[in-house]
Amino acid sequence: MSTPFNPTLVVTRQTNADLSSAEWTLVIANGDDDIDVSGAAGAVIGATTNDVADGSGTNTVHLPIQMGGMIKVGVGSGGVTAGNLATSDGSGQAVAVTPNMSGGTATRIFGIALETHADGDVGAFLFAPSIVQTA
Repeated sequence: MSTPFNPTLVVTRQTNADLSSAEWTLVIANGDDDIDVSGAAGAVIGATTNDVADGSGTNTVHLPIQMGGMIKVGVGSGGVTAGNLATSDGSGQAVAVTPNMSGGTATRIFGIALETHADGDVGAFLFAPSIVQTA
């Protein structure tokens, strides 16, 4: 990642899920003050950092979640190009979406790619949740 990382807002949220392998993954609100990995086009509230842990079983852990400004997220299939709108795939990774100004399906986006990245990279995104029409 070539852009210096300087998130605007990082908060601590609890989880009862095993997020020990979910570095730089998009998350959703789930249950009472819990977070979990976002599914495809989920209502993303932010992304994990590289400080992840196992909250499964009887463990409840608190993790830092990037929720504002510039966030780092793992890039999914197809990669992203700087300026692409991005949504979550089924694994909580960033994937590009193309808006359709003539209408189409409503799709939740979490932000805008600030750099071009290939599948598997960790990229910088402006966190700007919204809904757009896609083909």
